[in-house]
Amino acid sequence: MKKLFLPTDLEAQIRGHCEDNYPQEACGILIGQGGQVTKVIPSPNLSATPEKSFEIDPALIIHHQRDCRAGSDKIIGHYHSHPDGQAVPSTHDHAQNYDEALIWVIVSVTKKGAQDMNAFATHDGQLVHMVISTQK
Repeated sequence: MKKLFLPTDLEAQIRGHCEDNYPQEACGILIGQGGQVTKVIPSPNLSATPEKSFEIDPALIIHHQRDCRAGSDKIIGHYHSHPDGQAVPSTHDHAQNYDEALIWVIVSVTKKGAQDMNAFATHDGQLVHMVISTQK
């Protein structure tokens, strides 16, 4: 099983963004290399139905793809929240799984705050669970 290495400060940033956007879905980009996240970029949710789906700003993606060309980091995935739902891929998530190289982080969030956080990678066309290893 693959591992995602997520520093605790970046985990807190993701959770905070998800809480701040509740009851709508929050979303953002994961920057890093391999399974190591080095930076989190929050995005506005451009979905027409942000309470049940997400759309990361394409201009933000292009901007960070260009920024990453100069170094070893790149966009390795994205995160989004499931308000009042589980931290597992929805039917919509499976349908949007167009890039098998991307890691998906999903956060369950309720009015009480961020709850579970899970990571997924694509294997044989399916999103499969990854272990999240947090570190300082």
